[in-house]
Amino acid sequence: MANALSNEELAGSPQGTPNWRRPIPALRFAGTGVMFYVLITKVNWSSLDQIGQRGIKLIVLAFFVTIFGIFLSSVRWDRVLRALGVRLRMRDLVEMQFAGMFAGNFMPSTVGGDVMRASWVARISKAKSDSQASVVLERLTGWLVLPILVLLGVVMDPSVLHLGSISKVIVAVAGLTLFALSVLVSLVRTKRTFGVTSPLRFLNSFLASISRGISKLESHPAGLARLLGWSFLYQLCVIAASILAAKALSVSIGWREMLVFVPTVAMLQVLPLTIGGLGVREGALVLLLRPLGIDPAQAIAFGLLVYALNISASLLGAPSFAFSSARKFTEVEVADREQDPN
Repeated sequence: MANALSNEELAGSPQGTPNWRRPIPALRFAGTGVMFYVLITKVNWSSLDQIGQRGIKLIVLAFFVTIFGIFLSSVRWDRVLRALGVRLRMRDLVEMQFAGMFAGNFMPSTVGGDVMRASWVARISKAKSDSQASVVLERLTGWLVLPILVLLGVVMDPSVLHLGSISKVIVAVAGLTLFALSVLVSLVRTKRTFGVTSPLRFLNSFLASISRGISKLESHPAGLARLLGWSFLYQLCVIAASILAAKALSVSIGWREMLVFVPTVAMLQVLPLTIGGLGVREGALVLLLRPLGIDPAQAIAFGLLVYALNISASLLGAPSFAFSSARKFTEVEVADREQDPN
């Protein structure tokens, strides 16, 4: 799900990266390779022979649902950009979204495609802080929706709260996510600024853009409702693709449980330990699905299939990622940059 933009990358000056952080991307790359090897040795590959034609059809359907979800996330991003007074062609936004997803899945950087998308929008709109804020605000709507989906799943299936320590993990992850969001919103609302001598002074315009975006969304409740609606639809697509992947592998998980587990895994997956969350996702699934009687090998295979679906979908963004410097995106001419976000 989402990675936060690092200070150096937000500033646009990777040369200022502290010495102790420079080897981190290489370590993540190496860790991902080791994790991938460990995971594939845990999968019972002989059981995959039983997938059959039905399973293959379900996997193909899950792939197209994943792609449809990326289109929905592009619409969500468009809603945020409009709130900041920036309008781009939807075709360009979709292209950027796929390219960003590709970068996030293959680059060892902590932020991958988020920084790339922000830089592209900044190049088009000439509004660097707004472009950065649009990416963060888009992510924040997702982070708001994820714990709400967990709560909805718990309401629909209270038995999830009786899974022992796993229930505590689910509640803790959702609670910490909401707490982190409230802290960020509180920081923005207080209009905190950093002094000219502070190394974080470059964040002032960025935080101001987020504040302006939130204010605009709050002043247009209908627009905010639509934005959250697109976020819910996107996350439901992610859950639907996961349900189809589980069925393809004959992993017995009800859709109500998926409504709780998939968002929880997405929130845990943000930990910047490996590329694309490889290993974090599978480990979380092993932990969460064990009380349901799901074998660890099945849980790992399920996680790897979900990862493969995301990787496959993101490959559609490879050309845009490779030729972005030669590609010219177009900003939609708007007479009034302060227009209604609806």
